[in-house]
Amino acid sequence: MFKKFMAKIGIGSAKVNLVLHKDGCEMGQTVTGDLMIEGGSVEQRINRLDVDFMLSIRTKQKEYVHRVATIPMSGAFVIGASERKVLPFSFVLPPDLLVSAPSVAYYFTTHLDIADGVDSGDRDYLHVLMPHHLANTVEAFRLLGLMEKPNSRKFDGYTQQFEFAPTTMWRGQVEEVEFVAAMEPDGIRLLLEVDLYSFGRETELRRDVYIPAETAGQVQALADYLHSMIDEMIANPQMYMHVRDYFGRGHHHDYQSYGANRYGGFAGALGGVAVGMLGGMILSEVMGDFMEDALGGIGDIGQELESAAEDFGGDLFDGGFDFGDDE
Repeated sequence: MFKKFMAKIGIGSAKVNLVLHKDGCEMGQTVTGDLMIEGGSVEQRINRLDVDFMLSIRTKQKEYVHRVATIPMSGAFVIGASERKVLPFSFVLPPDLLVSAPSVAYYFTTHLDIADGVDSGDRDYLHVLMPHHLANTVEAFRLLGLMEKPNSRKFDGYTQQFEFAPTTMWRGQVEEVEFVAAMEPDGIRLLLEVDLYSFGRETELRRDVYIPAETAGQVQALADYLHSMIDEMIANPQMYMHVRDYFGRGHHHDYQSYGANRYGGFAGALGGVAVGMLGGMILSEVMGDFMEDALGGIGDIGQELESAAEDFGGDLFDGGFDFGDDE
């Protein structure tokens, strides 16, 4: 009787533990493992056993959590004292997940619903890895001397953005290279952005780049292909130009301006599973940060103009440049 009472309050009751075969898996692939159920000090009835797959996104302000899926494992059963049960576990990851990153995490929570007792649970983290073609793309950028930035792979409410800084090639000419990716059956599609150094504004060059599987499957061939794409953008900026002023307003001859989110219309981009539940909330936070940055930048305009004028040997705020006497 005493053991039954203690089990009801959670002492000596049944426990559950999910043991994953691997701690990482590509999106679209199958996660496998074993559910280990261990009976407590007395026999107990289990109402159900299920596993939730959870997504956690951290921003500057808070953590957002979304249940991606619930995997039912078992209905009602009885677990005897000290009895052990092992159930095989498998789950196919959705193909439109975000890639794991410092700000993006995934985990499984296991729920053992114990009748007339304290439920048992377990949490196991999983690294969602890049699909092969996307991993090759990141490696190709590295071969081109582009280093992935610490704040890369953030989710902005619409898509996951990959951001790189030049370390050798294009250094001093290109400030940043970014892309969002959409996985397609026969390759990978990138919305590629190259940010050029310019005075008084940020000049963005953008183009939609489709990479067939044959090229995406070979890192060196992919690096050569991206090299030619970026070189062409730099050599012909007027064909790909999008200018953003200090107020964040955009002007582009081809692409629509999306405000704080620059890739909002890129169909099929990574992260679709998070858009419905979390997109609106995260986008509102991103928009707030964007407006603060834009308004904060206004106060710097005068200083930048004055500094630029001094570089030309004059002072824009003291009557302009001195061109000599009019006598």
